[in-house]
Amino acid sequence: MLTTLRISGLAVVDAVEVRFGPGLNVLTGETGTGKSILVNALHLALGGRMSTEMLREGAEEAVVEALFELPPAHPVFERLEAAGIPRPGEREAGELLVRRVATRGGRGRAFVNGALCTVGMLETALRGVVDVSDQHEHVMLLDPRSHLDLLDAFAGLDGPGRRLARYREAYGALSRLLSERKALQEEEGERASRSDYLAFQLREIESADPRPGELEALEQERRVLASAARLCEVAKVGEGLVYGGEGSAAERIGQAVRALGEAAQLDPRLEGTLALLRSAAVEVEEAGRELARYADSMGADPERLGAVEDRLDALRGIARKHGGSIEAALGRRESMREELSRLTGSGDRLQAIAGEIAGRAAEASRLAGELTQARAEAAREFAGAVRQELEGLAMGRCRLEVAFGGPEAGVEAEGRVLGPTGAERGEILIAANPGEPPRPLARIASGGELSRVLLAVKRAFSRVDPVTTYVFDEVDAGIGGAVAEAVGRALLEVSRGRQVVCVTHLPQVAAFADRHYRVEKHVVGGRTSTAVLPLEEEAERRGEVARMLAGMDVTSSALEHAAALIASARSKEPTRGRRAIPGRVAAREARAR
Repeated sequence: MLTTLRISGLAVVDAVEVRFGPGLNVLTGETGTGKSILVNALHLALGGRMSTEMLREGAEEAVVEALFELPPAHPVFERLEAAGIPRPGEREAGELLVRRVATRGGRGRAFVNGALCTVGMLETALRGVVDVSDQHEHVMLLDPRSHLDLLDAFAGLDGPGRRLARYREAYGALSRLLSERKALQEEEGERASRSDYLAFQLREIESADPRPGELEALEQERRVLASAARLCEVAKVGEGLVYGGEGSAAERIGQAVRALGEAAQLDPRLEGTLALLRSAAVEVEEAGRELARYADSMGADPERLGAVEDRLDALRGIARKHGGSIEAALGRRESMREELSRLTGSGDRLQAIAGEIAGRAAEASRLAGELTQARAEAAREFAGAVRQELEGLAMGRCRLEVAFGGPEAGVEAEGRVLGPTGAERGEILIAANPGEPPRPLARIASGGELSRVLLAVKRAFSRVDPVTTYVFDEVDAGIGGAVAEAVGRALLEVSRGRQVVCVTHLPQVAAFADRHYRVEKHVVGGRTSTAVLPLEEEAERRGEVARMLAGMDVTSSALEHAAALIASARSKEPTRGRRAIPGRVAAREARAR
């Protein structure tokens, strides 16, 4: 239940606080006083779009606060908790405070129970707390695309784990399989050509059988083979200088070792130097022998040089075609092997997918059949419930039905077309007068008739709708007289099961109010401001209803008429038995599961 709505700095509202109560809360006032601003503010509290254009001239920020009292187990608290907003404490159990702020700088903020949140989180979490119906909702009622959703909600088919959700899951799986099969079939011709191309490329790489680092090693070997004669000559010269020739380094070091050996016997301090020379003699001798062996091995080998150059040409060609290096070519080889394996297995997948499609199609068709049966039963019950409500709204001769047709688009399964929501689409048709065929609402209904049909639909939904607060913004437009009284009585009946907030211009509706508020405009200091006054005294209520009857010139007869309207409304307190049909509701919900 909405208990408090506080607004500041919004449009023509400077600062207003309205305290609502259970039952029927009615807002009245002259046209242009700002009644609908209150409804717009509630829209904002529920996550509606908020812009700087809404700010009151001269105000730096606009603030909307809405306080709700809900059952502690209400799903809204679970959704908020899932979004990271903790539940209220024991003292505030069931309280939900929403705050929206818009500033001149254009940066808006949203808070729930003091915690900062996004507008998207706010809109998602508060879904189902308040149901706002205004004149714009007639557009929804006139849109046939929304009618099947209305029927599914009435039948309890939609929701996690219910029939419509199970069908959508099956339909989605079937659609994905059909899309996969279509893609496989379209690619079949390309697949053969691609497979041949990949096989050729793989044979080229695999016949070459490159190894990591092989290209660099072969290039080094080619340089050595191409310079074999020069390297042999250099090695021989070096061997002679180091070890083999007269006056070589080895010979001179040997002479030094012999000379220092004699000197070291006289002066032991030369022993260290002598040891170094002896070690050098061994190293030089070994280096000479290594150079000799190298020179012997460096004979020219034209055949090996030719083979290395051929292998280099082959490897460079592979590298150029497949990524610029042997490593890239090896990586490409693996990816081509995987792709070829997939392409080779696509034919097998195409055969296997046929069985999967048959299974999914059977499941989706079965679930669609269950939906069709449930919708047909719900359509009869829905039409009966709305017709019962229309009788009380002076439209008793009106006949309403739900017409079903095939889906506009979908997939074929077991000989019939299935769409995203089942095997049918639905449209609410109405025959306003006996003997006339049912027609779409947009073709036959006047504004007043639409208002009553909308109210009748809400009344029918009230038996299964978990929403605790209904808000009606001038949905009684275009009606008057006895019909207006019937609408007021219907609103009162709705309010006996949940809170109702209604903006109206009709005195017949206002007379049924449990709480009555008058919206006024005042000009103070050259500025217009809206105020909301609770009419708590009986005389205040009579005066407002009389003003609605007679205009600004309230006469004694208008006051008497107003008193009679209020007294008549009190005498027509609805019985509770007419509203609830628990057996039928419980049965429908059980079937929906």
